[in-house]
Amino acid sequence: MTQASTEVQIALLIHGQALLQREMEENKREAASDLERVTEKADADIKEARRRLAELEDERTEALKWGVMTLGTAVMGMAYWIIDKVIGGHIR
Repeated sequence: MTQASTEVQIALLIHGQALLQREMEENKREAASDLERVTEKADADIKEARRRLAELEDERTEALKWGVMTLGTAVMGMAYWIIDKVIGGHIR
């Protein structure tokens, strides 16, 4: 009777081990799938952030150009005004 009992215990242990191995394999597949999904989402987020950064850099460059042009125009206008006052004899 002890022999059968030992054989049954061994069979149950082997069956339990097989179930655990199947569960581990399933968990591995799920983890790989989750990792792939998260990686794809992160890549998409990075791509969107880079696109937005490029847009902001273009916008900044355009604003700087307009600022320099406006400042240059103001300086030229002031220089013209000063020269006009000096040549016109208003400033001695």
